[in-house]
Amino acid sequence: MCRNEHAVSPVVGVMLMLSVTIIIAAIVSATAGSYSGTQKSAPSGVLEVHFYENRSYGSFSAHAMTIEHISGAPLQTKDLSISTYYRNESGQLIKGTLSGEKSVEIDSGDYCAPLFINDQDRFEGSPLQHSSSARHRSWFGNSSAVLMAGDVLVTPAQFCGSVAGHENLGLNTLLNLGEKTSDDGYKAGDVITVKIVHIQSGQVIFDKDVVVV
Repeated sequence: MCRNEHAVSPVVGVMLMLSVTIIIAAIVSATAGSYSGTQKSAPSGVLEVHFYENRSYGSFSAHAMTIEHISGAPLQTKDLSISTYYRNESGQLIKGTLSGEKSVEIDSGDYCAPLFINDQDRFEGSPLQHSSSARHRSWFGNSSAVLMAGDVLVTPAQFCGSVAGHENLGLNTLLNLGEKTSDDGYKAGDVITVKIVHIQSGQVIFDKDVVVV
């Protein structure tokens, strides 16, 4: 009987296939491990969000929003993105996004942003919040503005000058930021969907429907 000297035995063939499979699996595992090692995980924290149709700022009342850090890890506000959605009386969907990466702007040397950190649920008596009193360090989006357990992010009565601290008109209408009073925007009983995302990881750390009071 003729024997093919160049033929590979079935056992050798199987061993070669197993070797190739093991090598491929090792490469895939190493690549996945390297990728997961570079992925950032979001800090965990318990948050509460409130919207108010009328909140007293001393001499007047205005729409307002608060984000309270109940417990958990410190949150760098520059690493957060806040999205809001709601429908107004005419049924129009009002939505906006505020990113901590670009929320702070400058007007005539003053820093401005739509939210700032307080250590309790209170609103400043002065309607104008600006950097001349060193308050800019607590503005949402500043590297020094770290939301700790017990802190509250609140909306100021108005910005520096006429500057809106962000470019998103949807959120500006939603929160009535930059105005002392307004007939536009939400009212008591409306439901606003709020989503807060950790930008670096893309993970959602807050996603709830909030009823305006």
